[in-house]
Amino acid sequence: MKGIEVKVKFFVVVAIMLLGLLPVSAWAGAWEDSGLWLKNGVPVVNTDENKLDIYGRAQLSGTGEIVPDPKAGHQRVYLFLNEARMGLKGQYEDAFKYDMQLDFGGESINGSNTNMSLLDMVADIPLRVVGQNTILKIGQFRVPYSREGLTDEGYMDFTDPSIANAAAFQGRDYGLALMDNFGNIRGTVGTFTGGGRNVPQRYLPETIGIPYLVARVGYDDGADVDIYHVVGTDRDLKRDSKAFYVNGIYMADTRIGHSTALGVHTIDDNLLINPNYNPYLKWGDTTASNGALGSATTLERGQMFFLGTDGVVRHYIDATHSLETEYEGNWGGYQNRFGVIHIASARAQVQYKSGKFEFGLRYAILSMDDNAGFIIGSAAAAAQNPAYATKVGGTNASGAYVYNERMGTPIHEITPSLTYHFKNDHLKVVASLPLYLNAPLWIDNADGTYVFTDPTPSGATTLTTDEGSVLQTAGNSTVRRTIPEARLMFQFQF
Repeated sequence: MKGIEVKVKFFVVVAIMLLGLLPVSAWAGAWEDSGLWLKNGVPVVNTDENKLDIYGRAQLSGTGEIVPDPKAGHQRVYLFLNEARMGLKGQYEDAFKYDMQLDFGGESINGSNTNMSLLDMVADIPLRVVGQNTILKIGQFRVPYSREGLTDEGYMDFTDPSIANAAAFQGRDYGLALMDNFGNIRGTVGTFTGGGRNVPQRYLPETIGIPYLVARVGYDDGADVDIYHVVGTDRDLKRDSKAFYVNGIYMADTRIGHSTALGVHTIDDNLLINPNYNPYLKWGDTTASNGALGSATTLERGQMFFLGTDGVVRHYIDATHSLETEYEGNWGGYQNRFGVIHIASARAQVQYKSGKFEFGLRYAILSMDDNAGFIIGSAAAAAQNPAYATKVGGTNASGAYVYNERMGTPIHEITPSLTYHFKNDHLKVVASLPLYLNAPLWIDNADGTYVFTDPTPSGATTLTTDEGSVLQTAGNSTVRRTIPEARLMFQFQF
């Protein structure tokens, strides 16, 4: 088996190198012509040799929702500074372009052993010896998977990403990628750690799997600046444009220290690699025999994959009117010798621009696995609520229990949206009315009800709430309900 693993890794590396040698031809988004990507930033330095822009964004968001709650109030109102960002981007001579972005405010959450304030620190290096448009990206940046996951939040005309994003979002990671094109055919292939952003430098014992490999390829006639810089709406549309992509991810986990690469992914987790919804991530070789969860020597190294497709069509009507449509579908899976779990999602949306107004309508669906849940190794805590717990190892005195959160029924979202642009995306207000059908609720009989679809982090993810852990307590439960919300977001960016 070791010989096979070595051969697989060798061919993976060779494939990445060969993809970087594909022939290329000139296009409108070539390195020299694409500027500093998105239309934000205030120039600080602008000479023939060097460029430096400073940019920033703030989003103040208010949410009202109606929740059936046996303890707390049914009407809820929240106000957050959910984004407060600053960044620098520029170009150093003709050697490379760079982008550094920091986050503050409500989204700056520390994970386990990590500091989350750095979002991007990346250089785009033109490999002209290989091809006119071949670019090597190196550093920490967005993983090139999923149109919604790649869309810059400052250029969306919905207050929040869809519920489908919780399934397919890959966030940011550090590694390297090659980006190239042949006419309107664009593609990128990259390899990352799989541990997410800002993992501290530690040299620990490890058993290496297959690294986190990502590929994205498609047709794009100018809808996007490039693969890594995507907008949800183009306020400066001057012609019809379209883009269609397929993308995929594969990883065989690496055991490192007392965990695995996926196990230390502590922020921006999608639901497939979130241990609150995937019990197999912490399942160990001795869990069945003695009830102990995975450790440095017993954690099972699982395999993860994602496959997806997405696209956008933008139709220019006149200088003040346009029509834009998007679609996306994703399917992912994780398996080790203890079990298999899958997740699927889809999204479709349409937006109509009329002068300073933008009208939008979005539908999304999230379908999780019947086996979604979490595993704990404490018999005392597990035995408190047997209605949701199943013993999977050990004895009654020292056992491991899986809590099934009953997530198998699909969750639907319908969201109309209205945006008024005071000055394009630099100054705007966005109003959305999400309606979640079959939304899971976690009912804590002491504190009240938590809504799964609300982005309430608890140390691992900012995409959904992780409060399913309340099921460990006797009397607590989960139900499905329709949850109406009203959200208002004010944004300024420069």
